[in-house]
Amino acid sequence: MIDPMADLAGGGPDMNTMGGPSDDNNKEVFDMDAFRYNFRKMDKIRSFMGIVAGCVAGVLGLTGLSGLVCFLILHISVNLSILAFKMNFNLKAYTQESMISFLLADFQKCAMSFMLFWTLFFGLVFLF
Repeated sequence: MIDPMADLAGGGPDMNTMGGPSDDNNKEVFDMDAFRYNFRKMDKIRSFMGIVAGCVAGVLGLTGLSGLVCFLILHISVNLSILAFKMNFNLKAYTQESMISFLLADFQKCAMSFMLFWTLFFGLVFLF
């Protein structure tokens, strides 16, 4: 159960688990303000990564699948570095996501930024 008072678990507060001091060890507290702040920070990092990866792929002249592989490698490596350096590989302390969903989070949004800057920098460097 995440937070019985905020009704985040879906079924409302469970009166059987709310009670005496012995239940304090079994409860899991989830701060939504901290979650929103962390999510915004990760969103900014991932968005910036998409832009920089697009610039790198465009300047290097990557086309086709090589550009896509560049994006996949950089996206997963940035998410792993967030997990390693900021979260100390303790994903459950910060979010309720699985490892796969964390690594692939914001994939589509970052891919759009990547495509925009990839084509822009490829055109600036190799076409003009």
